[in-house]
Formats: sequence, structure tokens, C-alpha cells
Amino acid sequence: MVPERMIDANIYPSRNAYASKKIEKEFLLFSSTKAGHVCLSPTQEITNYLDYAEKIGSEFDWVQLHSGDIFNHSPLEKYPNCGFDVDEKTNCFIDEAISVCKARGKKVCYMIGNLTPLDSLLEAYPEVRNLHNGLFFELIHDVVCGIFKRFPTLDEVGFYFFECPTILHYTNFFRNMHYGHVINEDVMKNHRDIWADQEAHAYPYLTDGDHLRLISQAAAQACKECGKTFRVLTHVWFPFQEEMLYEAFRDFPTDLPLLLEHNYTTGDFNPHLPAPGLIRRLPHLHHAIVFCCGMEYHGLGLVPCCFPEDIQAVIHQAMEETPNLDKIVIRPVWDGFSALNTPNEMNVFTVLRSADQPKVDTDDLWDEWIQMKYGLTGDNALKLADALRKSYKVVSDVFFEFGIRANDHSHIPAFHHLESRLHNYGKAIKQWASTPQNRQNVHDLLVNPGRKILRLQREKHEDALKLIKEALSQVNDLREFMKEEDINDICRRYEDMYTWVTLHEDEYDAYVRLLIHRRNPSPENTAAAAEAMARLKMLTDKIRSGEIRNNYLFSLDHVDDFVNECSKQFGI
Repeated sequence: MVPERMIDANIYPSRNAYASKKIEKEFLLFSSTKAGHVCLSPTQEITNYLDYAEKIGSEFDWVQLHSGDIFNHSPLEKYPNCGFDVDEKTNCFIDEAISVCKARGKKVCYMIGNLTPLDSLLEAYPEVRNLHNGLFFELIHDVVCGIFKRFPTLDEVGFYFFECPTILHYTNFFRNMHYGHVINEDVMKNHRDIWADQEAHAYPYLTDGDHLRLISQAAAQACKECGKTFRVLTHVWFPFQEEMLYEAFRDFPTDLPLLLEHNYTTGDFNPHLPAPGLIRRLPHLHHAIVFCCGMEYHGLGLVPCCFPEDIQAVIHQAMEETPNLDKIVIRPVWDGFSALNTPNEMNVFTVLRSADQPKVDTDDLWDEWIQMKYGLTGDNALKLADALRKSYKVVSDVFFEFGIRANDHSHIPAFHHLESRLHNYGKAIKQWASTPQNRQNVHDLLVNPGRKILRLQREKHEDALKLIKEALSQVNDLREFMKEEDINDICRRYEDMYTWVTLHEDEYDAYVRLLIHRRNPSPENTAAAAEAMARLKMLTDKIRSGEIRNNYLFSLDHVDDFVNECSKQFGI
């Protein structure tokens, strides 16, 4: 008989090493004054989540204030004529948030996404445009120092590069930045001396990864000088961007502080994508994982989305791939909606408990949370857990159909939003999760659409609707054991999910038929698309009349846009 310990050590040789490891926990709150869906969540949310964590005996160590602009906070002493004013509104908010956190003994990170060189600064000081003279990177250093001077009790600054327009969202690096002279057609034809001068001074050559590393080094050096720490959120949209981050950080100076923070999947919170690849590729660095807890793309907490099993699996894989998983971050507030007091609170509970006890059994977590939240035990608790687990299958199969995000921040998408996401993210999943099934589904959807992909998409929606009906039946069976308001709350959320899936099924069907139409038009296909759009209009009319309850996720204006644009392209 082979000893069990030998089997354990052979299959998972590293897991015993982290059985008792405690990981720091962080709550993330948006602090932008610009983007509507994330702008200035009330600081009361900080208190709400710190109280919740204390209630379950699992306190947060950090709070992250996310989505800042780097040049908003203090004057640029070296560039007095830069022509911009300090954003006192944001500063007051950051002051208030830091005060709330410090009163509770929490460390605070300020995560900044907009590193845009201001147009007024570049016009007044054009020398900053030249990325070879180092002035821009010195500016980053000085601005980070200025942030700590303005907020002296702040503990950390973080950057992310692939959200805002200036830092390589698709292909461009800096807007209005270059390496000295502007080289255009006129210069190349009529001013060869300028071109030659540029060639003579164009060293060292800098790749996109070098740019990201130099920015990060400048910020990390500033943090070190101020006695603070630095992190980078590795959020990317596409595989080529992840390669740039790998190039930037594979040989990052070891004497500078750096923590890499990753979404719980490669890319942007897509359950079909692999675990964060940079953890495996850069295990010597320090890492954190961010869980959105069923919010941004998973229904905003307005519909159920419970996935504790996947949360634990991602944490375990990260701990196997690096000994330096230091922090787990929870991002459970999006667009003004919070996971607390919804079924998705289970995800928050799981992250907190798993950070304290990585090897905890998730079925035990289900039992504990359901008893705490709904007062159920035994078979009744098992039945409710089973009903809520069905939600993640629905979200995975429909909100991310064929592994491609097919929603607009959880809303039913308008026409061009759906079209762009299917093509761009279809290519991305083909590269990131290149299984035979994914490659074939992307091919059948975008290159060779026909009867097969229509059948597959119909089956996914029908299966999702069936799961929702089963969940509703299970929940209703518990009416005599639960509070009426709790039963009604869960049922309402599943009923709204049913409507969302129905809207999405007809929208997706009509769009796939448009893809077919562009390659092989036929009266039968056009008629079927017209029927799908007629069903969409009939359902939206019922929602507008109040016959069917409306929900923020349905976005009827998006559906109207889809029907109008799709009909136009069909010529009907």
C-alpha cells in the first residue's frame, strides 16, 4: 500500500507549505471623479465593508482607492506654467477616505490609471515630449513624491496602464509623445537634416516594455525614497499587452518595491480565461489577486452570481505558482451597486475566509454563510446552496457565451458594442485559452457562421433558462423556512436574470444571422432574424408597459439601438 502522504506529495508537492499561510486582505473602492460607473463611491462603503469583515472575524488589512489621475493632486514645481489646477474635489475625497481608513488602523493604497501628460504641460514644455531625455520619467518620479507630500499618511501608490487613452490601450503608446523631432512626410521629403539628427540621437532604443518599466521604476524609486511601497495592476485586454508587462517586469530592479496585482483571470474578469499568467511567469516577484465578486461583468449584484469554488481554485493555483502571494483584493462595488446584502455576498465571505484559511472546504463556507445570512441549516441549507451555485453556470454560459464577454458591463449590449467585443475578445480567447473547443467556436462564430453555431447558442440559452427555473423551484420550496423578504429577494433576482437571458438570446440570434447574411444571404435567414428582432421588440414593449418588471441591466435603449442597426444592415 502506497502511503497517502506520498500520493499527496507526488500530486501536489507544495500545498502543505501554504496550509496555514495567512494572506493580507484588501477592500477596493473607486475614487474617480470622471467615469460615471465608478465615480466617487461614498466613503460609507469603506465603513460598511470594514464592519462586515469584523463581523465575520476576518478583518481587512488594506483599503485601495482606485481610478485616480496622476497630475490632479499637487502643483508641478518644476513646471510652473503647465496650465492646470489641482482637483480639490478629488483631494478632499481622498483625505476623507484616508481618514476613515486610518481611524480603523488600515493601510491605504492609491491606484492611478491616468498617466496622461497634460496637453497644456507639453505645449509649455515641449522638451518633455522627448522620451529619450528622461524628463517624462523624472516627472513621474516627482509627481509621485508630490502625492505623498499631499497625502502623508498614504502607504502606497499603484499604477495601471491599459485602461486610459494614453497608455497603450490598443496600439499607440503616448498621445503627443515622441523621441525628439516629429518625423512626418514633409520632414522625410524636405528636411533630411532633421531626420538625420533624429537618427543620430535616437538611443538607447526603447521597446514598449521598456517604457512601462521606466515609468514603473521612476514611481517605485519615488515610493522608496518616501518610505512607501509601489504596485502595478496588470489588467490587460489582449495578449500582446500581457507580453509587454512580462518584458517590463521580468528583470525589474530588486532593490525597488514592487507588488503585481492581477485580476482573478487573465484579461478582464472572464471565467473562461486562464488564471493570471504573469504569476506563473514571474514567481520571484510579489503578487496580489483581485476578485470582482460578481459585479462588473457578472450582473452588478442585481442577479445572482456565486462562485466560491472558482475563487478557491484560483487562490490555490496562485499559491502553487509563487511563494509570494501576499494579498487578496476584493472589488465588490461597481456602478453604485454593492455585493453586500445580495446573494453575491457569498463571494466576499469566501475571499475573506480563504485568505485566512486557504485550505478551507467551500461546502463548509456555504453552510456557515447560509446559516448566518438566512438562518438555514442541514438539508435546507444544501438546497439553497445548490440553487445559488446554478447562477455562475448561467453567467459563464450566457454573459460570457463561447468564452467571449457578450455584455456591456453587465448590460444588454448595443449593436456596435456587441460586434466589437465578439471580434476582439474572440481573437483574445483563441490566443489565451487555445483549446480545440475554443478555437473551433471562435471559427464557427466569426469565420464560418451557420447552423451549428445557431444551434449551440440556442442550446446555451435554453440550458441557462432551465437552470434558472430549477433554482427558482428550489428557492420556493424553502418558503416555510425562510423570511418572506429573503425568499422574494432571491426570486426577484432570478426572475430578472431570466428576462436578461431571454433578451440576450434573441439579440445574439439576430446578430449571428447577420454574420451569416454577410457571407451567404438568404430569404429564410433574413426572415428568422426579423422574427428574433420582433421578439426583442415585443419583450421590450412589455417591460416598458410594466407587464414585465424592468431592471437596470436590461438597458432598453441598447436593445433599441441593436434592433435599428441590425435591421438597417439586413435592409429590412
